[in-house]
Amino acid sequence: MYFLMTNDVESFSIPLNRMDENTANDVYRIGLPRLLDVYSKHDIKCTFYFTGELAEKSPESLELVRDHGHDIGCHGYDHSHLLAFDSMTLEQQKAELKKAKSVIENIAGKITDFRAPALRINESTIKALEDMGFRTDSSISSQRFDGPLTFGSKRKLKWLTAPRMPYHPSYSSVFKRGGSKILEIPISAFIFSYIGTTMRVSPAVLRGLEKLLFAESTRTGKPIVFLFHPNECLDANSAVIPSRRGGNAIEYVFADVIRHELKMHNMGIRAARLVDDVIKRAKGKGFEFVTADEYRKTLLSSPLP
Repeated sequence: MYFLMTNDVESFSIPLNRMDENTANDVYRIGLPRLLDVYSKHDIKCTFYFTGELAEKSPESLELVRDHGHDIGCHGYDHSHLLAFDSMTLEQQKAELKKAKSVIENIAGKITDFRAPALRINESTIKALEDMGFRTDSSISSQRFDGPLTFGSKRKLKWLTAPRMPYHPSYSSVFKRGGSKILEIPISAFIFSYIGTTMRVSPAVLRGLEKLLFAESTRTGKPIVFLFHPNECLDANSAVIPSRRGGNAIEYVFADVIRHELKMHNMGIRAARLVDDVIKRAKGKGFEFVTADEYRKTLLSSPLP
């Protein structure tokens, strides 16, 4: 049974609800050290998906993660919801990937793993990833339902029918099996998502979800994929005024106001302690912690059906 602890590293400020240059520095000084201490305590290796933008602002963050022995992947160049991969053409996506890959590889060496900002991809993303030398993607969250509490929510409804086991997506639909060379490693979910936000909003809900996912993994061999952000380990400042990102009233109320309020729970050192608890429970069930690239390599001798 495999457990992938994955981390999206970006300069997005949760309290401000927008990209913030100071957050990149805070992630390096506070967020990453708190999180890396937890991973070092348990002697596990993880995958960190960096945006090219953060890599440019804080190359020390990549060096810190690399020096701790973790794998580094790509999280696009810019995390702005206005530049989502599912709104780009093939050529635009390739240009974005090339830009991000160049920055990250100049610091950390060759990278082959990808996760899209806000988990937003389309059919062209698979071809773009292949052309740019990537081997895995982890942007699909099978059977997860966010409703209106996220950007790109209409397209993400297709997560409900996506394969639960890792698969090679079709060129005609990223939510179906096909003949591409990219290995899709779905983020664990069952209605609720197995991510840091769920964990912080309701540790009890996460534990209930976890029991279902662990039982499924024991039965089917499906890997567990947990998604976390180092910026969740930053102390929250509830006095700041969050930015509005939603372009219409529905997006504003649900994706900005309600979602923002939920995401402010249990931040800082409390988030790091909750991650520590997740790892303890997984280890107690006998899970082996691997990176995205290590998991891909385990399948080379035993191809997916």
